Amino acid sequence: MNTDLETVKKRIKKLLALSKSPNENEAMAALQKAQELMEAYRITEAECVYASQTVKATKRESAWRSTLANTVASLYACEALRDVSSSQMIFYGESFDAFMAKEMYGYLSKTIDRMVKQNVRKRNTLKYKNQYRFGIVCRLAIRIYELGQKVSWAPEREHKLLAVKKAAENEFGIIKRRELKTTHSGKAFNRGVADGGTVSLHRQATARNGYLEG
Repeated sequence: MNTDLETVKKRIKKLLALSKSPNENEAMAALQKAQELMEAYRITEAECVYASQTVKATKRESAWRSTLANTVASLYACEALRDVSSSQMIFYGESFDAFMAKEMYGYLSKTIDRMVKQNVRKRNTLKYKNQYRFGIVCRLAIRIYELGQKVSWAPEREHKLLAVKKAAENEFGIIKRRELKTTHSGKAFNRGVADGGTVSLHRQATARNGYLEG
C-alpha cells in the first residue's frame, strides 16, 4: 500500500465526521467505510482525530509555566504534557484545538516575560520575578475560565477533555500531575495579580469561532 498515510487519515477523519450525520443511512455508511480504512491501513481512530503541538520549554519546570499550560489546555479541551528528555511542552488534542492552545500559550508566555522586563527592577531576585509571574498567571486563569464558560461550545468541553485524556494516556502513558510549590501571597504576587487583569485576550481565537474578549 503506497498511498500516503496522511491522505488516508484525512479521508478517515472526514468519514468519522459524516458518521455523526442526522441521516442514519449516510452515518452508518460513513462509519463502515472509516472502519474498513482503519483496519486496512492499521490506523487507530485517535491517530486521525488527535495531534500534538510542541513548544520549547525551559529545562527546569516552573509553577507559573505549568499552571499557564494547564489553564490554556483546559480551555481548548487538550492535555498539556511535559517531555523532560527534550525540554518541550506538548499540547495534545484535536488538531485545531492543539494548534490554538500552542498559539495562546506562546503569546501569553511572551507577554508575561515582557511584563517582567517592563514592570520589575533588574536587581530584584529571580524568586521575586517568578512570584510576580505566578500572580499574573493566577489572574489570567480566572479570566480565561470565565471567558471559556461563555463560549457556545462550553458544554462540549468536559466530554472532550475525558476523551482526549484517555487518548493521551494510550499515546503517552498514565498522566500524573505534579504540584509545584510557590508563593501565593506577598508584594510580588499581588502586583502580578493586579497586572494580570491588563493582559489583552482579544487576539486569541476560540477553538470554534469568534474571539475571546476580555
